Amino acid sequence: MIYGLLIAFVPLFIGYLFKVRSSRIMNIVNKLMMYSLYLILLAMGVVLGQLDDLGEILPKIGVIALGLSVIFHLCNIGSLIIFDKFYPMKRASFSAQVISSRWQQIGESLLLLGMVLIGGVIGFLSKTFITFPSNMSTYALVVMIFCVGVQLRNSGIPLREVFFNKRGLFTSVIFMLSGLFGGVIAAYILNLPMAHALALASGFGWYSLSSVLLNDAWGPFYGSIAFFNDLSREIFCLFSIPFFMRLFPSTAVGLGGATSLDCMLPVIQKSGGMQVVPLAISFGFIVNLVAPLLLAFFIGLA
Repeated sequence: MIYGLLIAFVPLFIGYLFKVRSSRIMNIVNKLMMYSLYLILLAMGVVLGQLDDLGEILPKIGVIALGLSVIFHLCNIGSLIIFDKFYPMKRASFSAQVISSRWQQIGESLLLLGMVLIGGVIGFLSKTFITFPSNMSTYALVVMIFCVGVQLRNSGIPLREVFFNKRGLFTSVIFMLSGLFGGVIAAYILNLPMAHALALASGFGWYSLSSVLLNDAWGPFYGSIAFFNDLSREIFCLFSIPFFMRLFPSTAVGLGGATSLDCMLPVIQKSGGMQVVPLAISFGFIVNLVAPLLLAFFIGLA
């Protein structure tokens, strides 16, 4: 548990200390974070490709990841819709914008899958003469989380606005509790150890963090499940956020999980208008802070 917290929070805290005024430096930080993500996924694919009985393991990974995704989304949607019904958000009328970049974002998600696939091929072809350490992606994760901390500090979001946005706080709590409840259900339906299922539920869409921590703790089998489960949230949200936004804005924002603060924010803004952006920022910020804590806690329980 302490190991996971150190990996997640120390670079995040250090990165948050840096106030950057140069747009050029921020561009470098953004590119460094993206390159770190690609390296993490490539390394995970290499380790996965070197597993024995890979042909038997891959279908199990797919079935479990799909089952987890369905269970978590159903729990999140059900609980957040109830919240929207009994505590409706007061909004001015708006006209959703056309989300022209949706297919581009799907292409970016497929690129991430492609990095895992390339790594898998490299690992499979090199397994007879090179042995890669299972935690070789950890250093890239530290760099990436440091960059996330820098981005959070320089986003112009005061912490007071994050934690005193009542609806953002309620939405994040309901989302995380319903996700953990989904983890309990998944443990019984998919025959997973309870701590493992709850850890998988705690990624909340942050696939680079969850996949590396679970890969280091329990090996590439669980690391790969975490990656595909959390990445599926991002792909699902590209279509579900506009669908839910008009009647259930908190549900639409909540479905993005940790990605509501970054890659899903343009989709949220275009489909719901600027009035839902403070909710998305508050919700996403809180989920991004809590996810590493829960992951480390449940990994420590196993």
